[in-house]
Amino acid sequence: MKKADEIILSIPADAASKLWGVDMGPTNVDIHTDDGHIFNVCLTYSKGNLFLFHGWSNVTQHLGLSEGCFIVFNPIDCTTFKLTHFIDGVSAS
Repeated sequence: MKKADEIILSIPADAASKLWGVDMGPTNVDIHTDDGHIFNVCLTYSKGNLFLFHGWSNVTQHLGLSEGCFIVFNPIDCTTFKLTHFIDGVSAS
């Protein structure tokens, strides 16, 4: 994970469109980790892109995410996601 991605992470436009339609998404989402922690993360919209911002660094620090990690967001509902992460191709759960 690149240093910038530890602080702010872009949400692909096609994923945002599928989740929230053409309107702007919610302002906050909850991220559930495999170890039972729940993080509230703010979303911010800039230059046509949606980003996980305030609170995202807490997730990356808690999970020890680094460059090369693979993360999967499974939607529970439109504002809640289950995050599974993989380090060196192995699930960290």
